[in-house]
Amino acid sequence: MYNNLVFIVGLTGNYGMGKSVVLQMFRELGAVTIDADWVVRQLFREKQVHKKIKTLLGAGVFDKKGALDRKKVAEKIFRNKPLRIKLEDLLHPLVFERIDDFFKKTKNGSKVFIVEAPLIFEREYESRFDKMIAVFTNETTAINRLSMLGIPPKDAIERLKCQFPIKEKVKRSDFVIDNSMNPEKTKKQVAAVYKKLLKEAKTKNLILEGKVDRAAKLLRKPYFIEGTVIKGSGRGEKLLHTPTANISFKGYSPKEGVYAVKVTFSPIHRLGGQAPSRIYKGAANIGKNPTFGASELRVEVHIFNFSGNLLGKKLKVHFIKRIRDEKKFPNAKALEVQIKKDVKRAKEILG
Repeated sequence: MYNNLVFIVGLTGNYGMGKSVVLQMFRELGAVTIDADWVVRQLFREKQVHKKIKTLLGAGVFDKKGALDRKKVAEKIFRNKPLRIKLEDLLHPLVFERIDDFFKKTKNGSKVFIVEAPLIFEREYESRFDKMIAVFTNETTAINRLSMLGIPPKDAIERLKCQFPIKEKVKRSDFVIDNSMNPEKTKKQVAAVYKKLLKEAKTKNLILEGKVDRAAKLLRKPYFIEGTVIKGSGRGEKLLHTPTANISFKGYSPKEGVYAVKVTFSPIHRLGGQAPSRIYKGAANIGKNPTFGASELRVEVHIFNFSGNLLGKKLKVHFIKRIRDEKKFPNAKALEVQIKKDVKRAKEILG
């Protein structure tokens, strides 16, 4: 993801299906929008990019004034898959670099940010986004619309073949917008999706602020992260007398601090196979262990009334309520005393 501190949505679809029209509708509703194709057009004006494209595609894709002719580029790459992949490999990192620069300067967690790009699923970029939207029509409608813009059906079909089937994108997206009808019907769908996205953005903002109990009210369930237990430093059990499971996960976590949590996982049955998933109560710390001079962000969970080896197992950690900020203690003993207080407070919260 470009920036875990804001809510970012990927908007995709196939050639001629109206991604740009839908993006404009989101913009009119208040979303901050970025068109990846616009970023590409800016890159095409840069001399360094010109040099790399000339090396890859030859001088024939430039006009007499030295400007890049996008039509000639398209003619070359859509008939030559290896060449198209090489051009994508050249441009995509630069596109994401520009978009990333924008998000690094952005801290408005209440806004919905939407990035439109055609090849998000094809190039496996979906993990960069909080949610995905697919805009779709049937291919016949798309080809007819492109014909009205002067693009021959043969060229349109050639480009559509370079993309995943739209059914695959619809299946893998969180939201879908049917753009095969009149604009008013599309607008109604966009408005409905945008309302949900605003709620999701607000929820993420609350989670990042550590207000997990308020986020749970919007979600109608506690926010959770899911990850695998990895080997930690061993300080929890040996030095602090409070064993913890270190969780490796993808995505974002609540603000650094200590939380009352519930943990679910499926223990291995004595006779083999997975036993039913159980719910355990616990306390979790999200932070960098400043008392010990560490710098890597970690999620550590102490599970109440549990003994056993969890290494390599998948756990879900459900955040119920924030207890306190993470802080640096003068020594391990002082931290151990505070941990006992945290565990007591977590038990009071969880009942």
